[in-house]
Amino acid sequence: GAYLCHCENCKRAGGGLCSYGLRLPEDKVVVLDSKSLIKKYDDTNTKSKNLLERYFCSQCGSPIYGKSDKIDQLPCPIKQIFCKEMMKWEKKIDGAKHYDEIRHIAIIGAGAAGSSAAFFFHKQLLTLGHRDKVEITVYEKESKVGGRAALIHPYNDSKYDPVEIGASIYASVNLHLVRAIEQFGLSPAYRMIDDDHVSYLYDGKTILVDMDNVNSRYNLLSLTRLNMLTETSVHHFLRLYQRNFQLLNGPFRTVAAYVKAIDLKPQLNESGFRFLVNNGVDEMTVNEFVDSLTQGTYGQQVTQLHAVMTIIAMAGRGQSIKGGNYKIFDVRDKITKVDYVQQHVTLFTTNATHLGSSYMKMNIPISLLVTRYLERQNSTNNLNLNLDVESMHFSTLLYPRNERLVKLFSPNYLDDSKLTKLVGSRANIGWIYRKMWYAYPRAPPRNDTIFPPINPDKGLYYVNAFESFISTMETQCVAAHNIIRLSLIDFGYDEKAATLADDYWIDTAI
Repeated sequence: GAYLCHCENCKRAGGGLCSYGLRLPEDKVVVLDSKSLIKKYDDTNTKSKNLLERYFCSQCGSPIYGKSDKIDQLPCPIKQIFCKEMMKWEKKIDGAKHYDEIRHIAIIGAGAAGSSAAFFFHKQLLTLGHRDKVEITVYEKESKVGGRAALIHPYNDSKYDPVEIGASIYASVNLHLVRAIEQFGLSPAYRMIDDDHVSYLYDGKTILVDMDNVNSRYNLLSLTRLNMLTETSVHHFLRLYQRNFQLLNGPFRTVAAYVKAIDLKPQLNESGFRFLVNNGVDEMTVNEFVDSLTQGTYGQQVTQLHAVMTIIAMAGRGQSIKGGNYKIFDVRDKITKVDYVQQHVTLFTTNATHLGSSYMKMNIPISLLVTRYLERQNSTNNLNLNLDVESMHFSTLLYPRNERLVKLFSPNYLDDSKLTKLVGSRANIGWIYRKMWYAYPRAPPRNDTIFPPINPDKGLYYVNAFESFISTMETQCVAAHNIIRLSLIDFGYDEKAATLADDYWIDTAI
């Protein structure tokens, strides 16, 4: 590339070094290889009234650096470099009328990725001193930001605490979200559960284990290996937050480049089941315990999901934001078709004190995580399994109604008869609310070259190309930041200077 003034960023035409220090890629410049392309014109200096001869490019109208009566005295007259984009401008030497051109950025969707992209773009442009040169517009069909980070009040009454109906949790390893929470002065939500609340693992027929005491059923060595494999993979991912790593490797134009840089290809190429078993976790632990986590998190069985997403389902304790996770993103300062999982969220209130007989009349309050291991066995003894839900959670009592709020995640729509089956009688049910999301992409084991393109065309960037690799609110922020860095490079800005000045990075060892 070359440092220029007459480029599309500042619209100057002096021919010298760019005062902004912008570097133009080779494919954006044209080299004059013939003196015949260099022309001159006469101009009168208004102060001295002296006649001067200036030389300029006949192809684009840009002046050549320097002035002389003799063309041979010009510096490097044969190899002068001009911006190709100048050919699109009016062929006038004075480019001043173009100084006020504004670059327009359109962001489609104000979910975690879109709102984060707008935020990161704003910050980077401020760092570069070019915020007034770019106009950012976010297009969103809903009347709110945050995408699937959404909430509702029971009975649509604001006197009750709101409940998340979409993206419900984040983890302490989600460094973007944790930082945003601190920066915007948000507070973790109070977890609405009673002291006697119990969480169980359920297989559709029987309770397998209390989730607070899993080592009573599963091999301690397997649980230890599971924890080590999770920590190792998360550590690989956290490299993406390190400034020096990004300066050497990023930004990334393909998901395959991401995968290679953070060394997660083995986990991507195998199912969660196969990867964990091959690394020393026993099959019962994977089939029951891990399967319940992938079902509850991604609505997919551990045998169907690649190991990267399987590990993400196990990484970190879930937390949420007081007032709704959408607040993290509500800050006012050839693309391949992706097959998404339908996730049905059902909320209802009940005065029941125990579950229905189909669920062994278990006492309420309770949470159930469900494994589909028995369903995979395809045995005639397992035809009548209670597997309508993937997970079930009861909150604390809602006063003064003396009811509990129940939150269900399921692969299919739950009609009133199925809700009645859960709590024994329709009379035990008060308020009901249902919402269906296209929540997560189906993420089977895959080759790392078959992801959608991040940059499918000039000026077009697809942030959700990352989704089939890892799908979380946090990784949408990571993908958005990567795209902002790519676009800065494509616009001709000094992205490395912006990277060095950016406070996004974690510079300490992780």
